[in-house]
Amino acid sequence: MKKTLIAILMIYSSLYSKDITLNLNEAIDTALKNNALNRISKLNLQIAQAQYQQALSANYPSLDAIMYASRDKNDTIFQQRGAFTLPAYLGTAFQAFAPSGTDTSSISADLDTKARGRDTVVGQLELNYPLYTGGKISAIIEQARLNKDIAKQSIIRDKNSIIFDVKKYYYGYVLTNELSRIIKKIHKRMKFSTELTKDFLENGSDLKIKRTDYLSAKLTTSLLQSTLSKIELNKKLLVNAISNLLGLKINDNLRIKYKEQNILKQNSSLQDLIKKSYALNPDMNKINLAIKIKDEQVLEASANNYPMVNLFGNVSHTYNSYEYGYLNKDNENSWTIGLALKLSLFDGFKTKNQVIEKKLDKKVYEEQKLLLEEGLAIQLKNEFIKSSIGFQQIDILGEASKTASENSRLNYKAYQYEMAEAEDLIQSQLVEVYVKADYLKYIHDYLLSLATIDKLVGAQLSENF
Repeated sequence: MKKTLIAILMIYSSLYSKDITLNLNEAIDTALKNNALNRISKLNLQIAQAQYQQALSANYPSLDAIMYASRDKNDTIFQQRGAFTLPAYLGTAFQAFAPSGTDTSSISADLDTKARGRDTVVGQLELNYPLYTGGKISAIIEQARLNKDIAKQSIIRDKNSIIFDVKKYYYGYVLTNELSRIIKKIHKRMKFSTELTKDFLENGSDLKIKRTDYLSAKLTTSLLQSTLSKIELNKKLLVNAISNLLGLKINDNLRIKYKEQNILKQNSSLQDLIKKSYALNPDMNKINLAIKIKDEQVLEASANNYPMVNLFGNVSHTYNSYEYGYLNKDNENSWTIGLALKLSLFDGFKTKNQVIEKKLDKKVYEEQKLLLEEGLAIQLKNEFIKSSIGFQQIDILGEASKTASENSRLNYKAYQYEMAEAEDLIQSQLVEVYVKADYLKYIHDYLLSLATIDKLVGAQLSENF
């Protein structure tokens, strides 16, 4: 049963796995397409775009439809108390009909009448349009636009980080794979040489072979085998890391391909790199945009010193359960249009201190910009120096690698014909490993320095490397 289950899992895995072969550029394209960090930064840009559209809505008038219905506890009763003073001629005329002793100079004005029924329904359209806000609306809109640009810079930053990570793991794989090839070759030689040494020791040779020579050769072979096992493990871990970075499925089989090519020298000066970083680095652009936002916030706070002018209007229709009263048919439809002006005369120095706060906040960002500029310049200088020294070492070790390889090959051949000592053979093989490993390490570090420079500058400058 267990064997059957394992077989089913292996078949399932093979059916749903893919063999994928990628070079560096293909790996970068795949990572940018699949990486979750890149997708998140794009969603943040969409959010910023929606916020910008929200801010733009302040440029348009608002039109609201309102409807409400109500029922009061009782009808609204209009009460009037007092008296109407009559002209003298009317008083004289009424006196003839009034009982004796009655005052006819005035009549009672006491009234209790229904003004409005219990049930009311109102439908209304309201219009509001800010004509002048002292620059507040334009400042808010500009802040939203700048925030959208900051989101774009975040996409660039995340993209650069993804590209750097792909290069870092890719160059690490190339280094490990090349070391594996070298050690496999030397291990094969040493394995054969160990057997040959044993044969010389047991059957005699023109060379003065000692048992220590055989043990040294055997030990060297074992150490090479151990190192090779560690390197192969590192290769698998690097492939897994790259697969994860590219967003591949767990069952996919990734194969990294590359071609050997000439290593070219960095072709930009340090000052050019620093100048480009100030213009292209997304972190630098983000802080520049943040400073502009602070300028707009100062304008927004200062707007409270200016009057606010608003155009308003409404059209309404009212139904009431009482046919007469003040909500009669003549008054059931109405409209209003007007201007409203608001000017703050005194707010306890609130606006003044808000402006001071925003200006000081801007200075904080300006100081942070100076620190970022210095930090970028220092990092670029370090990587530039590392890459320059690294290229010199590559040039030197390139020749040394050829010499070590030739020396190793000649000693290997000479030992087979009993023309070289065992000690010379072992030393030549190990020297080849050490020199070539050092050579590959400098190539790896040099390419990684170039990738770091690209990331710091904010654009890919080393496409030919």
